[in-house]
Amino acid sequence: MDNLVQLFRTLDQWVARENIRARVEGTPAYRSCSVRVLGQSALWAAGVDLTLIATQDLDAYADYEWAVQREFERLLAEDGKVLDPHGHEVWMPGETRYDPLYQGTFVEAFVADADAVLISKALKAAEKNRALVTEYLAKGASERFFELARKYRVDLEQFV
Repeated sequence: MDNLVQLFRTLDQWVARENIRARVEGTPAYRSCSVRVLGQSALWAAGVDLTLIATQDLDAYADYEWAVQREFERLLAEDGKVLDPHGHEVWMPGETRYDPLYQGTFVEAFVADADAVLISKALKAAEKNRALVTEYLAKGASERFFELARKYRVDLEQFV
């Protein structure tokens, strides 16, 4: 997921070209959209110092129109990735911070903060993410992570 910024730049340029075409043809243009990258892809994009397993799926919350989503999926496929069709169902804590990843004319992208992603993984898919959460705890999890764990009643004992 190293090239997410370039992927969003390419998507932004595609929307710009399509909107020019729409104006010429007198058809509706696409509205600006926002994509929030979640899960393992967010950890990759944030460059966390953890052992991450390569994933082909990208989980995201997004407000793009259908045609823009299709182009995003096509661009991901060119890179050997797939937009998870259930990514919009991923539970994230209400306190999740979304850091800017790309700011274009029509597309903006953000990445979920690592603590929130790891709490989500620990709470909703503990067994699958046992090694990842254990490694984070061993390397010295942040105080924010522990606060979120207390608030959402994540049993951290299962990871030690």
